[in-house]
Amino acid sequence: MQATTLRTWRRRIVAVCFVTYACYYLGRVNLAVTVPALRQAYGWDKSAIGVIGTAFYWAYAAGQLVNGPLGDRLSPRRLVAVGLVASALLNLVFGSLGGALPWLVALWALNGWAQATGWAPIMRTLSRWFEPAQRARVTALISPSYLVGHAASWALAGTLTARLGWRYAYWVPGVLLLGAAIFWHALARDEPGRAPGEAPDPPASRDAPRLAGLSVAWRGPMRWAIAVSLLSGMVKEGLNLWGPTYLVEEQSLGVLGAALSGLLIPLAGIGGQLVTGRVQRRMAAASHATQQERPLVTGLALVVAVGAAALYVVGGGRSPVAALLMLALVAAGSHGMNGLLMASLPLSLGRGAPVSAVTGALNFCQYLGAGLGAALVGTLVDHLGWGGAYGWWAGSALLIALIAAGGARRVGAVSRAGSSRS
Repeated sequence: MQATTLRTWRRRIVAVCFVTYACYYLGRVNLAVTVPALRQAYGWDKSAIGVIGTAFYWAYAAGQLVNGPLGDRLSPRRLVAVGLVASALLNLVFGSLGGALPWLVALWALNGWAQATGWAPIMRTLSRWFEPAQRARVTALISPSYLVGHAASWALAGTLTARLGWRYAYWVPGVLLLGAAIFWHALARDEPGRAPGEAPDPPASRDAPRLAGLSVAWRGPMRWAIAVSLLSGMVKEGLNLWGPTYLVEEQSLGVLGAALSGLLIPLAGIGGQLVTGRVQRRMAAASHATQQERPLVTGLALVVAVGAAALYVVGGGRSPVAALLMLALVAAGSHGMNGLLMASLPLSLGRGAPVSAVTGALNFCQYLGAGLGAALVGTLVDHLGWGGAYGWWAGSALLIALIAAGGARRVGAVSRAGSSRS
């Protein structure tokens, strides 16, 4: 493929991947906005809502171990389209049911499995179009996609819930996801050899074992990322699920006001990812180091810990603006970490590696933690108040910093040893 043609196709692929994954979130985080309406309609406590969130996160996590490797074996163009259609139909059915909690739990768990067809195959697609040396730039471009979708989902779901009722917060995204499936299948291509007029390249990892991603992630310098992914999921997704409810209960906002004010959370996440990407590129240019992720994760975890601890001071309705700013600080740090763990690290493996499987393995760990955190935060708030959630997030962030800092020291020792031998 000619250089000018390749550049054009790369820009197109990044844009298609960005828009498509943003659309996934329309039928994913809408639950968080409808939590107050569901509780009011059916009298559920936070623990019951936490079960719905946990079912989604654990099904999503399990789906990563299957759909991640499938993204290396099958065509991501087809797999993503099927997942979008499935998520669309499940959202439509979810909005049509009444207050039968077991059925809603089962449907949202199936939606978690369908949503697990997105990120890992998209990462595999990008790894075929870009070289590992370009990962910082690609990560900075693609990582904000889910936060843009997150913000759009909360704004859409909040408006629909306030004006038409909570069911429309599932029906409308369901229709939009069907459109996203058509958009992706029409415009995406799996790799340069699959673009029109080019001979196809053979997939490099078609015969990789199903759990290759987990084994690759566990070996050598990526082992630290498994533990960090587990803990970061507890923080990031706990904030995503319970953020609007916190704003309603602690800051006395209405459903629409909480949804619109809560947009600061994904917007701050975008800012955190953009700043992280800029720092990563400068670190790479200054030191020519191949691993910038560990020290960055350490610093971002400390930012999260400071923000969560500060909520003790500004929470409880005493200062809504300050509380929003601290939530934004937690979001910026946690989503900055997420971009490094779920995009930069997998893309560093290169074109011939099972990138989709490794991404799925790390996502599995993250959403295993998210499932634990969703139910745990709901239980902590029921029994200890919102201070229990602040403490959990701050403690998890400090543990992330310790793990990542330990990994950074080991990498530094290896690098110094290699320099002394050369």
